[in-house]
Order: sequence, then structure tokens, then C-alpha cells
Amino acid sequence: MTKEQINEFSMRISQSNKTQIVVITYEIINNYLETAKAAMEKGETDDFVFNVKKARQFINQLSSALDFRYGISRELMNLYMFANDCLLKSELRRQDVNVSEVMKMMSKLHDAFEEVSKQDTSLPQMQGGSVVYEGLTYGKNGMGTVMVRK
Repeated sequence: MTKEQINEFSMRISQSNKTQIVVITYEIINNYLETAKAAMEKGETDDFVFNVKKARQFINQLSSALDFRYGISRELMNLYMFANDCLLKSELRRQDVNVSEVMKMMSKLHDAFEEVSKQDTSLPQMQGGSVVYEGLTYGKNGMGTVMVRK
């Protein structure tokens, strides 16, 4: 993932509520998996493994955030466990083991949570953070550009 993508995801997360953060997390997972597949096609096995590992970390984050007071959490846990198993096999074998299937599953979950997020009117998780503006900054080394959003 490029620094620009990381900055964009970070900015979106800082302005999102819980449901929107889940949507963004699915996007991050698929971004890492797309990068992993591209690396494998180029024969860059180490990059493949790195990106699969990063995707697994985000899936594990989703797993750890589940609230088992709700029945859907059990179903999501089963999906996350399947995805984690496929990606762990890919990581250990250093080859694609159902990465495309995991991507399809994450895309479907993304779409479902995106619909749910349209109904979630809760406030952003990061309350009280500083206001972010687009513009120029000035320092002792001259002027620099800041590309952030309000």
C-alpha cells in the first residue's frame, strides 16, 4: 500500500463512525490482497507474503471487535476464520491459496456493511480531534503544502 493510500485511509477513519470504519477495513483488506496477487504474478514472493500477512492482521482486528451478544457475530466469526485459514496457508506455503475467494467474500461483506453504514447516524469515533484544513504551512525552512481535508 502506498503512503498516499495509507494517508487517505487514515483521514477517512479519523472522520468515521464505527460502521464506516468496518467498511474502510474491508477496503484495506482487499487493497492488501490485490497488492499480494499482483506481487505473486510478478514472482515477488516476499511482497506477496507481506501483503497477505497485513490483510490477516486486519481480519483479526475485525474478529476481535465482534460483539457476541448478536447472532450475526457468530456467522461473521466463521467467515473471518475461513478467510484467516486461507490466508495463513497462503502465507506459510508462499503461494496463492484461495486469495481470490477471500477477496470476493470481503467485497460482499464490504457491500453489506456499506448499506448498513448509510443508516448509521452515530458520530465519528474520534471525537475532539483537531480540525484539519487544506492549505499551506509555514516554518523556518520555508513554505510547505498540506493536503488534508476538513
